[in-house]
Amino acid sequence: MADAGDDDNTKVDLEFPKPAEMKKGRVRLHPSDGFRGWLTKNRISLAFNTYHIGKLFMIGVNDAGQFVFSDANFPRSMGLSLHNGTLWMASHKQIWRFENFLDKGQMSQGNDAVFAPIAATTTGFINVHDVRVSDSGVYFIASQFNCIARLHERWSFEPLWKPPFISEFAYGDRCHLNCLALEDGAPKYVTCFADTDEVEGWRALPKDQSDGLLIDVQSNDVLCDNLHMPHSPQLHNGKLYVANSGLGEFGEVDRDTGAYRPICFIPGFTRGIAFWKNYALVGASRPRQNGVYEGNDGTPLNERLQDMGVAPECSISVINLDSGAIEHQIVLEGAASEIYDVCVLPAIRKPRVLDLGSDALDTMFRPSKLYI
Repeated sequence: MADAGDDDNTKVDLEFPKPAEMKKGRVRLHPSDGFRGWLTKNRISLAFNTYHIGKLFMIGVNDAGQFVFSDANFPRSMGLSLHNGTLWMASHKQIWRFENFLDKGQMSQGNDAVFAPIAATTTGFINVHDVRVSDSGVYFIASQFNCIARLHERWSFEPLWKPPFISEFAYGDRCHLNCLALEDGAPKYVTCFADTDEVEGWRALPKDQSDGLLIDVQSNDVLCDNLHMPHSPQLHNGKLYVANSGLGEFGEVDRDTGAYRPICFIPGFTRGIAFWKNYALVGASRPRQNGVYEGNDGTPLNERLQDMGVAPECSISVINLDSGAIEHQIVLEGAASEIYDVCVLPAIRKPRVLDLGSDALDTMFRPSKLYI
């Protein structure tokens, strides 16, 4: 955990041991002017994560107006979802449940929330991406099985739906089904990279081709078919938003016509969307040196950045939905180059998150009730 200085644009340097296969690194946070004040005014904090260094982060502001930062180690940390105060997160082979050990008004070492990993369901490596939770279950995308699944009380997972162009339920990522939106507590929209039915078929497509789909799960209709590597469909106030990741855009899709409208450009691979009132918080990642969206010539995002003379960034942008303007931003440099998901923590200002290696778990307990 680390605190920033008094100025909003003060750097926050965080040094931590990475997973065993990686060298020691440092994450540097560069908040824009007003970002800290925006968090304080709205009485919220943020959780966000990155799977390439296996980190779940939380950031808030303390009573002295300083940033409070906490991090935890979970391999391949991906989809995040907060439901009824419980935080859910996908990792390499498990889906984790975190509970806040503190009641409203309680404090622990300067924190007003401490999220502890209480339970995990082992799914195996099915490449879980988004996790979305409602009263009817814990839903997630199993990319290696090209399906929406639900957490099962006994087995690895419960398959629920696959795209109509996927011919069989079998292991092997065919279309890169990745992200999920719920409506009224049930799966409603998903995104995938292409309508391919061959294992790894989506990887063989030209990287400048916009074959990404947004599908209505309940009708099986393709609502939009001209997106580029889309992620993070989300509903907010009846409107459907999406990250058009391969073009570095955050945009809206008309739910009646399927027409896509870009709202703003962010100089990075956009992915991870959360909302607070009339704001969207959108994550962006720097292109990889190799992989799906590497920063080589010929990729649309890289060409766009070169044409604009802008360097790619890893960031979280606070976007005003009325104007489409980026009002606040925090940029991550150093060891953190990608963001997968973003989650708002309402009414929490100074959060802390623990992992299984946290010494605090040796002496921190939350019994279900007072024993008499």
